[in-house]
Amino acid sequence: MGCATTAVKIISIALNVILALLALGSIGWIAFNSDTGTDETIIASYVASVLIVLLAFTGIYAAIRESVCLTATVAVLLLVLAILQILTTCLFLHPMKVESAQKQIDVAWQTHNMDGIQQIYECCGKSSAQDYVHLNQAIPPSCYADLQQTANTMFIKGCVNEMQNHYDNGKFAIIVASWVLAAFELGCFAVAVFLGISFRNKQRRMQF
Repeated sequence: MGCATTAVKIISIALNVILALLALGSIGWIAFNSDTGTDETIIASYVASVLIVLLAFTGIYAAIRESVCLTATVAVLLLVLAILQILTTCLFLHPMKVESAQKQIDVAWQTHNMDGIQQIYECCGKSSAQDYVHLNQAIPPSCYADLQQTANTMFIKGCVNEMQNHYDNGKFAIIVASWVLAAFELGCFAVAVFLGISFRNKQRRMQF
């Protein structure tokens, strides 16, 4: 029984470390892709990731200290968080509407602020470089990689499609990350329950 408890204790610590790293990675990804979702989604993702990190480190501490009360508390909170995350993913993230690239590009096109977009998304014009040609305008340097105006370095794809793909891929990444985190939370919950029972039985045996 002692060996089994030790093995599960190690597994619990390892799972919580992985869970914390995944949550920290999610925070970093959100920071660099904050334009993917709405402000409410980004804030909620930040809060959930921070809570996961705190619970993971608390779970590690509880396993090391062999605390029945703390382990049980972490287990309950992980279960609640996992359920909330699953419900949020199903009810809000899957049907979540991403930003409209067409709207963003139309505004940038009308205000002549395409340069930054074209360099970031490696695209040219709204649908292609022909948008500039049709208006008898010179193709700007921002339509070229490293601003080197040569035929081989010109961006071929239009900005509407490239930006929309970025938003759609961002939504997909958020959904996948949410499911992965929820799965690890449930795994940590199951291990925490087993550990709590093992720690309690160990304390009872030590009383006799």
